[in-house]
Amino acid sequence: MLIPNPDQLASIVKLTRGDLAEIPFPVLLHALASQECSALLEIERGPMKKEIIIEKGIPVDCRSNLLHETLGRFMVTQGVMTEEQNQACVAKSASHGLPLGEILILEGITTASELYKHLQQNLAKKLLDGFTWRSGEFRISNELPEVESPLKVKTPQLVVTGISKFALDEDVNQAVGPLVGKKLFLHPSPPYPLKEIHLSKAQKELTKLLVGGKTIGDLAGETTISFDQIMRLLYSLAILGIVVEEDWLPKDVDAAASAAVLDDETATFQLPHASTPAIDPGKKRDEIMEIYLKYRKQDAFDLLGLSETANAEEVQQKYLEFSERFAPWTLRTPELKSLAEKAEDLFIAGGMAFGELCDVERRNALIRRRENLRKEREEKKPDPDRFAIRSDLLDSERQFKKGKSLMEAGNYKEARAQLQFAYDCDPQNSTYRAELAFCKFLENPPLEGRRSLDELRETMRIDPRSGLAYYYAGEIHRRMGRYEEADNYLRKAVKMMSPDRRPIEAMKMLQADVKKSKKGLLGKLGS
Repeated sequence: MLIPNPDQLASIVKLTRGDLAEIPFPVLLHALASQECSALLEIERGPMKKEIIIEKGIPVDCRSNLLHETLGRFMVTQGVMTEEQNQACVAKSASHGLPLGEILILEGITTASELYKHLQQNLAKKLLDGFTWRSGEFRISNELPEVESPLKVKTPQLVVTGISKFALDEDVNQAVGPLVGKKLFLHPSPPYPLKEIHLSKAQKELTKLLVGGKTIGDLAGETTISFDQIMRLLYSLAILGIVVEEDWLPKDVDAAASAAVLDDETATFQLPHASTPAIDPGKKRDEIMEIYLKYRKQDAFDLLGLSETANAEEVQQKYLEFSERFAPWTLRTPELKSLAEKAEDLFIAGGMAFGELCDVERRNALIRRRENLRKEREEKKPDPDRFAIRSDLLDSERQFKKGKSLMEAGNYKEARAQLQFAYDCDPQNSTYRAELAFCKFLENPPLEGRRSLDELRETMRIDPRSGLAYYYAGEIHRRMGRYEEADNYLRKAVKMMSPDRRPIEAMKMLQADVKKSKKGLLGKLGS
C-alpha cells in the first residue's frame, strides 16, 4: 500500500497492529493525521523500539530505547556541549529530580529558546528514522501516556522530508511507476494546505505546473529538478493526497480551484490592527519559550501564577497580565513572527485557565486535586525511575567503535556485524553508513564492489557533505583499477576531509598505481 486511497486510510486507523512491510511508516503517519486521530503508535524492529505519541494527527513526542536519541547525546553530537558536560547534567537531573532541559538552562549551557530548537530537532530526527524502517511491526492504541512536552511536528513536512531523504529508489519507482503517462493534478481541497510544506523554489515551480495537469514526462521536460527529485516529491505529495491522478479528482473541478491551493495564505490567527509597542526580540523570545516549554505541565493556578486563596479580582488581574504578555498580535516583526503560533497556544491556555478559575465548581475540584497530589508526594517516595540514568539503552556509538577496531584488525566479518547494528540503530549517521559499505567491500571485493559503491553514492545523496563516502568510493575504484573514477572521488574527498590526510595518501597510491599500469602497458607494447 504505497499510495493509499481515502477508503484505505479510513481502514488503517481502525487497525490495532500490523506489518510495516505492508503499510509503510509514512502511510501510517498520513492515515492518523488525515483522520485527526489521537493515538499511541508503537513501532518495533528487532531490539529497537519507538513510541510515537500523536495528538489530533500531530506527532508531539517520540520515545525510544536508543541512546543517541536522548536529548543529552543529541546535543553532544550537535556540538552544544561536551560528553563530560552531558554526564554531569544527567547526574544532576537524576539527583535533583528535574528534567534535563531545566538543568541545561540552569547551568547556562543553553537558553529556553535554544533548548526548544534542540528539542524540536531531536524529535524530528527520531521520527525521520522511521522512514528507514522497511520491516518491523506496528501497534496502534488509544491509551496515550501523559505528555508534558509542547513540541509538534507537522506531518506533511515530515513525510516530504522523510521520503526525499530516505525512501529507497525501488519503493519510489514502484509507487510512482503506475502514474507514468497519466496526467497528475493538484487536489483542489487536499488534506493539508500546501503552504504548510517548505519547498524549494524549483519544487514550488513544479507544483504550479500541476495546476492544469501534467504527466511525469512533461514535468521532467519543463523543470530543472532532477528526475529522482521529481519522483520523490510526487511520491510524497501523492501519499499526502495533495497530488492525484485525474480519476481521483472531485467531479466538476476547474483549474481555478486547483490554482487556489497555491494561493491559500490564510493566517491561522487573525491579528487586530492596533498599534503595538516596541519589543526586544531576544528578551521576548526567551520569555515566551521559557513559559511555552513547561505550560503543559502546569495547572491553572501555576500557569497564571496564583495562589489557591486568590480572589476574583486577583484572578482577573493575573489573567489580563498573562494575556498582554502573550498576545499573538504583538508579534508582527520579522524577528518574532515565528513565535506567533506558540504565543497563540499560550494565549488560549491562559483563557482556559481563567475560565476554570472563574467557575466555582471547577476551581474547587482543581484545589482538591492539588491537595491529593500533595498528600501523595508526602506519603510516597520519589519515583526513582522518572529521572534515573538509563543503562538499558542501545548504544550505537559503542557498537560502531567495536566494529572499527575489528575492521582495522582485518576481522571484516565480525566488524560488518557490529557496524550493521550501529547503522540499524542510527541510519541517519553517514559515517556509520560509509564505514559499513567499505567494510562489506573489504570482506569480499569481487562480490561487494558494485553494491558498496551504490551504497556510498546513496550516502552522498543523503549527506552531500560526507567526505568519507567520497574517500571510500575513490578507494574502491582505485582498488578495482578504475583510475579516472578514483581520481574524481579522491580529489573531492581531499577538499572535504581536510586536514585528514587519508585522501591525500590515497591520491599518492593512485598516482603510483597509474605509473605502474603505464609501465606494464609499455612493457607489453615493447615485447
